Amino acid sequence: MKKIYWTLICLGLCASMHAASVTYKADNTSIFPNPERGFITMLTGNLSQSKPYGVKGKESSLSAHANNDKGSIVLVHYYLKNFRSTTTLPDAVLNGFDEDMAVLRSKGMKAIIRFSYADRDENDTAIDAPFDIVHSHINQYKSHWQANADVIFCFQAGIIGAWGEWYYTSNYGNHATTTNNARRQVVDALLDAVPADRCIQLRTPLFKTSYIGNTTPLNASEAWKNTPKARLGHHNDAFLYHADNMGTYTDTAKQKPYLAQETLYVPIGGESDITNASQAQTEASRNATVAEMSRLHWTFIQSGYSTVVTNMWRNNGTFDELNRNMGYRYQLVSATLPDQVTAGAKANISIKIKNVGYAPLYNERSAYIVLKIGNTSYKIKLQSDPRTWPPNGVVTTINEQITIPANLPSGTYQLYLYLPDKYASIADNPAYAVRFANSEVWEASTGMNKLNASVVVSGGSTPEPPQPLDDVIQLPATLNKANVTSYSDNMTWYNTDYFDFGPNDAVNLDRWAEWNVYLRFPGEYNISMVGYYPNGHEWQMELLNSSASTFGTERTWTQGDMTENGVWNLSGVEQGTYKLRVTNVFEWSQPKLQSVSLQFNGELPTTELIEKTESPLNGQAYDLLGRPVDSNYHGIVIQNNKKRIQ
Repeated sequence: MKKIYWTLICLGLCASMHAASVTYKADNTSIFPNPERGFITMLTGNLSQSKPYGVKGKESSLSAHANNDKGSIVLVHYYLKNFRSTTTLPDAVLNGFDEDMAVLRSKGMKAIIRFSYADRDENDTAIDAPFDIVHSHINQYKSHWQANADVIFCFQAGIIGAWGEWYYTSNYGNHATTTNNARRQVVDALLDAVPADRCIQLRTPLFKTSYIGNTTPLNASEAWKNTPKARLGHHNDAFLYHADNMGTYTDTAKQKPYLAQETLYVPIGGESDITNASQAQTEASRNATVAEMSRLHWTFIQSGYSTVVTNMWRNNGTFDELNRNMGYRYQLVSATLPDQVTAGAKANISIKIKNVGYAPLYNERSAYIVLKIGNTSYKIKLQSDPRTWPPNGVVTTINEQITIPANLPSGTYQLYLYLPDKYASIADNPAYAVRFANSEVWEASTGMNKLNASVVVSGGSTPEPPQPLDDVIQLPATLNKANVTSYSDNMTWYNTDYFDFGPNDAVNLDRWAEWNVYLRFPGEYNISMVGYYPNGHEWQMELLNSSASTFGTERTWTQGDMTENGVWNLSGVEQGTYKLRVTNVFEWSQPKLQSVSLQFNGELPTTELIEKTESPLNGQAYDLLGRPVDSNYHGIVIQNNKKRIQ
């Protein structure tokens, strides 16, 4: 009997043996961007055949928003005034939306989308579009909205009345305060066309309750489902303007508690409409603002309107406080993690996370424990849903048992917590990963948070990697500090992950970073650059023939006046190995470059074998440097001592 008893104890504890405890230092002062939260800026496009954009061409505004306010969201307000009586939108306008979203994607940002047809006119109404026109336009936009869901945070219902705010209107009941039948048609059409995993914000709580047909707020069992109640959120464009917020509330005693519960599951945000300085000091004071935002779980607010309010906040410190705490702000508190595991076995983890922000996350994303060795990472998905980590200082404890991959090679791995975007198109972009507010945990190059712990994996496979064929990087690729071949003697590092091209008193051609690259596919390459550019920048990129007797005398291609995004035409370049060098050619600037991404502008072959073989290609695949890779890796790989493209 004693033997059975001790066996049961062993079975219960085996998974939790060899554990280490870690505590983390909170960062309560830093302001940094995080996806889907914070101060927003607004870009407006009055669309026409010749001017189909709301974002494209305004990249400098996006850069200013990112640099000055650490913003990650943009309210893109499209006016369709020119099409109020036109059933069919031109292709240029529809394609313009795709191009706008591509710009945001290249910037690591997301959009709040609003469409409208009118401004307020002198007759205290607004000439908007009838529903048959609106419905046709929504149906045309549907596929474009669906295709760009990855970079859309949420929609605002818009469409109706002046500025899309549902009050002044010529077609949907002027000054109506509830969702009448005409307005219901618009909501129905939007719910059908907007991606099912994105919320649609309504201008007042009464618009939602009258549409739903009851005043019972969302609860956890109803949240995150494809139902109107779970998808309709809120925006308030008269924040703190008198007690009723300019008609936003008709009964604050009922509607504010309603919102306080609702906004645990659907987002709220907006702008302040206070333009009087005395009123701002009284109604938008620091205490009033923080109390309202934390109670109602605000995620975003405009930084540019009203400037009377936001400038006051900037001057008295409220702006920085809001910039830290609007939306979510996760902090690691402590963790108990395994320090020895066996491949294929189970292990217990316990992580305490505090959300000191005013709101939770709203859009779905998973959390992963990552085991990393060298440049190779293995993700293990957690069951805990980050959307359920409550705000305003609540601590969530994640207690889970994870399974170590059976094919994990033996070795010592560093542990990370990783919350990437759910969409594969941007999941690998660190700009879309969640950063925790702790000292010395953020890894900017990967978007992962260090758990400051390691684990020794034993019992796994230990394959012998092939010898590297060439110390080169196959294009297309992302070039950064981790894979740089060489750099100038006077290059210094800035925050460990950036190439520092300073100082600001010269062109600085004597500072450069260089990579050995292999160009197999001549053609056009889309370039996107990530870095810190306080005064703008111009880059020179050179593809140099590495066989030149004197370095740089055979310049295959050169580019001056390089902006953050561009197209590099390498159509006339022969296949081969080159040196790709980047220098800064802009005076009076101190640019710091983190990475350069080159993406082939076209279709690459996906199954072409460089070396033909009749035997099946099984087992571990490796990149050209001999590092193990999985099926998500794209480029030349070595498998069974054969080279192929995957």
